[in-house]
Amino acid sequence: MRNLERLTVETGRVIQRRYLLQRLVQQGQTCTVYQGFDQVLQRVVAIKSAAVEHIPAYRAAIRATAQFAHPNIIDIYDLIVEPDALYIVQEYVDGDDFGTLLQSQLSPYHVVDLGVQVCQALMYAGTPVRKVCHGDLTPSAIIRDRRGSVRVNNFALPGDMLYFSAWNNIGGGGPVFADPELAAGQASDGRRADDTRAVGLLLYQLLAGRNPDARTVEPPADGRLRFVRNVPPEVCELVARTIVRQHPQYIATPEALHAELKVLAEALEPPAPPVSSGQLAPAYQVADDAAVRVPQSQFAPARSGRLLSQPLGGAREASHSDADYAPHSDAGHTVMVDQNELPTAFDTSMSSKLAVARQAAYETNAPPKHVNMPLLILFGLLLFALFFGVGYYLSTVLIH
Repeated sequence: MRNLERLTVETGRVIQRRYLLQRLVQQGQTCTVYQGFDQVLQRVVAIKSAAVEHIPAYRAAIRATAQFAHPNIIDIYDLIVEPDALYIVQEYVDGDDFGTLLQSQLSPYHVVDLGVQVCQALMYAGTPVRKVCHGDLTPSAIIRDRRGSVRVNNFALPGDMLYFSAWNNIGGGGPVFADPELAAGQASDGRRADDTRAVGLLLYQLLAGRNPDARTVEPPADGRLRFVRNVPPEVCELVARTIVRQHPQYIATPEALHAELKVLAEALEPPAPPVSSGQLAPAYQVADDAAVRVPQSQFAPARSGRLLSQPLGGAREASHSDADYAPHSDAGHTVMVDQNELPTAFDTSMSSKLAVARQAAYETNAPPKHVNMPLLILFGLLLFALFFGVGYYLSTVLIH
């Protein structure tokens, strides 16, 4: 009741005779988010109001990220400290939150592209100059604007223990957070791995089987990963390698995940729609499932209970026996897709596209061919001597 009364009072208030709190956007555990209006610069802004007990954490996060400037990270404009609250003025992003993206039933390509953009934000923050990890990469930190750009928020805040503990049952458990003795946002190899795994969890939720109107995805109680039918097995395997710490090909850095997601994005990217004369193509378009997704007919029928721990492209022959796909886990956890939900293989054309994309992404450029200048000069001199000799001979014959 007290929180509701506080929200009623806050809406319509002007902070520091400049920022008008227009409407409530979100009520979180540690802060309240409003849509506001900057009356000086005449622009819409987002304003976070943090309660007193969370002020130290938010101030530390702002100090670590105030200089960030990246297209996949939400900008911070101002910080206002009052006796009973802390107000963070940020860029207002008009777009879809994670719950809306879940309801949109994104195609595998758009999910992979979302992962690429989130990794770009993590890579920017983790450069040697900045050395900042996210630490709290939950669904509430993600929003996609109307042009399709993914924007990441809440860098350097303490991690949501409830969220990450619930998802920690996949792949054998282990510590919820690496290096808990470090300050929030401080980079380390363990924390970079935590952020990378958090990206995998986000991608899995967007690809998991769920009700069409679901705005959240609950962690699987049995530790199994279940994907919808139209997800290519290469994408499923990559997500599993990012989430399951015991996977023999576990991905532990944003850079490694970004490189592999880029290969998949290039292979899965749908052809651009034709542009009629006199009409510009939209910067970003979310079409219906039939237009965006890879056609289901490109995949072979589903095999019952295929395990994601099976590396793709191996020499093992296809079999209908579950024993051929023994789970790779020392803790007794099975990472597996639900029966009749995952196709067994890519269409030949899609496999060819992946092979070409991988080769283009990882092959080294051949050294440029250099012209042998001494040989070229010698050849020119020989031609000159030949023409000179012929001319001299002809002139001598004609004169005599």
